[in-house]
Amino acid sequence: MSALDASGIAQLARRLDLVGDDHLFEAWEELGTKTGPAEPLLRFLERKGIITPWQAAKLLKGEKEGYFLGGYRMLYRIAAGSFGRVYRADNPGTGEIVAIKVLRKRWGEDKRKVESFEREGKVGMAMQHPNIVQILAVSRDAHTGQYYIIMEFVEGGNLKDFLSIRKKLDCPEGLRLLHETVSGLAHALTLGLTHRDIKPTNILISATKTAKLVDFGLAEIAGGAKEEGEEVDRTVDYAGLEKATGQKAGDPRSDIYFLGCTFHEMITGRPLLTVTRDAKARMQRQRFELGSQISRSDPDIPPPVHALLSRMVAFDPAERFQNYEQLMETIDLVSKELHGGRKTAASQVGPKSIYIVEQNQKLQDAFRDKLKKYGYRVMISMNATQALSRFQQQPYDVLLVDCGTVGVDGLDTLEKVLNQADMKRLQCHGIVMLSEDQAHWAERVNLRDNVTVLVRPVTMRQITQALAEFAPTEALASNDE
Repeated sequence: MSALDASGIAQLARRLDLVGDDHLFEAWEELGTKTGPAEPLLRFLERKGIITPWQAAKLLKGEKEGYFLGGYRMLYRIAAGSFGRVYRADNPGTGEIVAIKVLRKRWGEDKRKVESFEREGKVGMAMQHPNIVQILAVSRDAHTGQYYIIMEFVEGGNLKDFLSIRKKLDCPEGLRLLHETVSGLAHALTLGLTHRDIKPTNILISATKTAKLVDFGLAEIAGGAKEEGEEVDRTVDYAGLEKATGQKAGDPRSDIYFLGCTFHEMITGRPLLTVTRDAKARMQRQRFELGSQISRSDPDIPPPVHALLSRMVAFDPAERFQNYEQLMETIDLVSKELHGGRKTAASQVGPKSIYIVEQNQKLQDAFRDKLKKYGYRVMISMNATQALSRFQQQPYDVLLVDCGTVGVDGLDTLEKVLNQADMKRLQCHGIVMLSEDQAHWAERVNLRDNVTVLVRPVTMRQITQALAEFAPTEALASNDE
């Protein structure tokens, strides 16, 4: 503790420009003396709002640095993370409030991490979006050598603190915050930036209940380091998931996965991913296979929300939403359904669409010519897996698979496409053509009421009858066949 008395503390505070002569005059007048212990003077200055308790503690220790950065006056510490500390600060001249994140000294001595810190900060300055905390400046203090980022100050708290009070959110509110967060992620991706550290503490909830993302890309700077008592960072979790699924770092579908985990915590109040500090356990494949945990999730979660969540945290990246546009569209559909909206068909506008998996060239030509006459938009491929990829990018109304020419891969693809349609709450129907020796495969899809199974010999009339039931067109309805 400093040996400075009240007079010494007053001189130090005045020299640091924390107090003015008029403030000290008022203090001496009330205290009746300029000598004696420092604490009464500091308590008076705190009570008058002239200095903060954080500043008072530094003064009492005799510290002469760390009160100002970038022209802003440091007021108090908001949070501490694995790579830096965050402070509330103000502009003494205008009263503007900001947050300042200061890079920890150990990272400031690593040239590569400093370059990454500055690069991420400068990219962040270009991100102008209501659901992303705005970065105002990135700089280094010439005197102390400290690297820092000046950011928009969000009056409120982070999602973790929000949930500690609310326990859990109702689904409509959770979906709204989810949509806002995805909107921010989508904007960042247009600048080539993924988050890499999605967790409740990195989603701030403003006083107006708006979600705002913070710390884009900064998890990589910390490299998995942590402070005692600090929330486990997601850096190791991202590495474990991507190693288990064979995906490269920076895949936005990884952010979607961990946002799904966060969404689960929003609406249930419970973490979905097992929390552990054991680095080896955090890298285990089975830790990320969350199907069983989802199935045992809160029974009050409505089926559309359950389907949305399941797809977000699917272990196989190909089974997740492939981009943020798909995810936001589905969030909108689920929100409308919760509010009594009608289940939306895959083709909301335009002609009905049919995707055909067929390897026989003559049959391809016959399907194309006949079905186009009936007003369908026809897409044909010889490769069954392309049907799934196309549905993920642009959903269609009907999938027709000729297993007689493409084999069991066609049946597997049909199941995956229909499962994706279920999770997106979209209408998609299946028509399966089997050879006689494949007839027993019908058992795999017969339980679905949106699939027609046809065993050879198959006529075009049988196919158009199935289409008339599932996805009729005016031309088909007026046909006399």
